[in-house]
Amino acid sequence: MNNPTKQKSSTTKPRVFYGWWIVLASLVADAMKHGTFNRGFTVYVVPIQAELGISTAAIGFADSLGRLAGGIQGPLVGYLTDRFGPRVMLIFGGVMSGVGFMLLAFTQSYLSFVLIFLGMLSVGFRSGYNNASAAAVNNWFRRRRGFAMSVVSIGNGLGGLVAPLTAWLVVAVGWRPAVFISGVAIIVIVLPLSIVIKRTPENIGLLPDGDMPIDSSDQPADRDVEQQVVSSGVVDDVELDFTAKEAMKTPSYWLLVAATGLRNTVHSGATFMLAPVVIWFLQGSVNNDDSAAIRMSALFVGLVAVCIVCFGPVVGVWGDRWSRKHYINKKKVSSFCMIVGAGSFLFLLDQSGNLWQLTIFAIMLGFAESANSLNWALMGDLYGRSAYATFVFIRSEWESLATDYFRDHVRICGKRQLTELGTNG
Repeated sequence: MNNPTKQKSSTTKPRVFYGWWIVLASLVADAMKHGTFNRGFTVYVVPIQAELGISTAAIGFADSLGRLAGGIQGPLVGYLTDRFGPRVMLIFGGVMSGVGFMLLAFTQSYLSFVLIFLGMLSVGFRSGYNNASAAAVNNWFRRRRGFAMSVVSIGNGLGGLVAPLTAWLVVAVGWRPAVFISGVAIIVIVLPLSIVIKRTPENIGLLPDGDMPIDSSDQPADRDVEQQVVSSGVVDDVELDFTAKEAMKTPSYWLLVAATGLRNTVHSGATFMLAPVVIWFLQGSVNNDDSAAIRMSALFVGLVAVCIVCFGPVVGVWGDRWSRKHYINKKKVSSFCMIVGAGSFLFLLDQSGNLWQLTIFAIMLGFAESANSLNWALMGDLYGRSAYATFVFIRSEWESLATDYFRDHVRICGKRQLTELGTNG
């Protein structure tokens, strides 16, 4: 484990810690990702399957291939992020995803759709964006890591607010112009944001959370620090920095990987297939014609997003406070939110089409998704900064395999649509 010695510096502490500018840039980039892909792409599913003559399962299959490829490339992407820095990966992801969307506007067959979705969109969105920004924020914050990452997660919610606009564009001018506009917007917005991203606070003479470096003579030797940690059992007293190999040798790492993976297996499907599932649920109501159902689905995608924006910072502060060992509190808060999210699906089982049921479902799901940032922060709390992206990305491989397995084998009340709700993506 590394414990870098703090160096003396004459740097004046800035009025606004630069890490918050990185949080803001990451928030906007995350909003673009979720607004155009994670949440926004669900609006394209119905018109694409109608024009190309394919099923929802066929589109879900393409996304599953993308997740599988993302899982395989995960360790490599993590290594590259740690090696070259988050800025390089954000630029790469922005170029790949932006150009991919523009090319998707010209696709005429299912084969070309799969190739573009798999080779450009999936690779681009899963290489940069929140994966790169999480590594950057983890480097810049320690005591307020949970709150900082929860602020970035507001981009998740703000991206969902783009869905109604996307739905309006799809209905007004068609899905092809809408998807092309998405690609242009990514290039114009995300690439300039990458300039803001800096690798570590030490690069500008600061420490995480904006602390100022102090004379190394005032600090105990590394051996003394590690002995204090062993004796007290309190990881918050000093930051421990694991290598990827050291982290993977601990049982807690694999337990956290398993828990986070199970959570993300359901989260990805609920996000990617949210609009089709809302349309399916509305089949028993008066809102079951195509255009009204598309608009209604976009409305509830937006409601989930509003809930994430409202709940995210609260959950982040909740996870950072009320415990000397912050990582223990993060685990409790995250677990509670996931229980609420699991309960939200119960309101969809009867396919009644009642709007009040959809409203409760959306609020509970938004609350559950607001805890996603705590999973990222928990990794940083337990294992440090130097190899963060590497050991975070390793978990993505088994998540992809688990998602595909559950999609093919789980049945909920005999309804394939609810199975896809929890497992596609």
